[in-house]
Amino acid sequence: EFKSDPSDPDWERFDQYAGYIRSIHYNQLRPFRGREGLFSNQTLTDLFLHHPTSSGSLFPRLADVRWMVTDDQALMQLLPFIVPTITILHINCRGPWEDACLNALNVFAPRNIHLTELRIAMTTHTQTFLEGLPDVLAYQRRLTHVGLPHYSASRGVVAALAALPVLEEYELWSFFEYQTPLGIGMEFDWEEGGFAGLKKLALIIPPADAAIIMSRSHQPRLDYLTIINRGSFDHTHLRHLSSSLSASQPNLIILYISIYPDTLGSDPSSQTLPFELIRPLLLCTALEVFSIGSEMAMSYNDEDIASMASAWPRLRTLSLCADPVSNVGFTTGQRLQSIGSFTNSFRRLRELSLYVNTWDIDVIPGVSVGLSQPRLSLLNFGTSPVPPDNTDYSELSLVVYVASLLELNAEIESERSESHKRFLNASAAGRGEYSRRERFWSHFARKVQDILSGTTGLTQEVVEKSS
Repeated sequence: EFKSDPSDPDWERFDQYAGYIRSIHYNQLRPFRGREGLFSNQTLTDLFLHHPTSSGSLFPRLADVRWMVTDDQALMQLLPFIVPTITILHINCRGPWEDACLNALNVFAPRNIHLTELRIAMTTHTQTFLEGLPDVLAYQRRLTHVGLPHYSASRGVVAALAALPVLEEYELWSFFEYQTPLGIGMEFDWEEGGFAGLKKLALIIPPADAAIIMSRSHQPRLDYLTIINRGSFDHTHLRHLSSSLSASQPNLIILYISIYPDTLGSDPSSQTLPFELIRPLLLCTALEVFSIGSEMAMSYNDEDIASMASAWPRLRTLSLCADPVSNVGFTTGQRLQSIGSFTNSFRRLRELSLYVNTWDIDVIPGVSVGLSQPRLSLLNFGTSPVPPDNTDYSELSLVVYVASLLELNAEIESERSESHKRFLNASAAGRGEYSRRERFWSHFARKVQDILSGTTGLTQEVVEKSS
């Protein structure tokens, strides 16, 4: 940001420093804030007025350009920064500017642009964009990382991506405030001989379709997979998906599954997601991160926890339907003491997210606080409710018990997924209830930290049940 109109000596000094600039981030949605690396509108205007030609000579080492805009004029201001030196380009358009975006991408060939990373996020779509994108991708033979709008998985785009020789990562992105009609741009499938080096895949697709895709032959060996539901959901779809993945991708390291439906049907408070639906995934024995999200809580017991621990000895991060769309009277969930079952069973577990709504604990005397292993570095209670006033245990008892399972600098959260927040927007009453829960868990986290910081090297001899 220029504090005043630059003079000729100012521009001379600017030109000296400009040679060191490798990354430019422009965010039209966010005001300039000092050292965040974001150009302001006025700075862009000054640059273009003083350097009316291409900025290639202005920033000779420019490699990383990221552009977030809300109008086509701001998008066109990106063009002078598309120079032969850049290898990373992110474009985020909040508005109907796909054709303007395509015009910007079409300068790649004449300007000899060869990217290694391209990420595009849009809130609307046009047929022209979908038809022109394959040619843009086909020219970028060095691409290793690609992120595209959720509606862009057309046959032409998928074929162009499959032919890229060094592609390692392909992700589809979505803005929840904008959803295309179901089925548009959801034609992803494996191409024989294609995607040979792909390691990371993120799809927005119904689990039933994902199960079919993951049952195909000619799949690359993935390390990282994300499946986000679009449309309705049936329990059998998750079972089929789990079975397909266990057969075709047994070496997955990271797996995220979100099966929130587009709209809520019957009250999820009366339903659970049975653990049996994901039991086939126990054959994916290399998992280090596993997360599943649903509008329903998951039902599982200590035997299921032991089965997961035995099947996934490397697991570091686990999230089991931590943020169901639950009301105050939600009757399904886990006992608080199940956290101890996880830490006792999983030797490498560091981050745990789960839904708790039963508070009785059988605490064994001699609980060491902040000393023994294993310890969690992050515990997320999701949408877990506030313990009722008539619980048999005092808040201090619960705090000390949780503290005994955490490392000294651990974090406690009550984070909700974007899918959950989308449902919440329709209910003012729901927003108030979840705000109350977040305040309670924030207070609870401070109490736990007080215990951890104040009892280092000490032992909590007995946690007594209070009446």
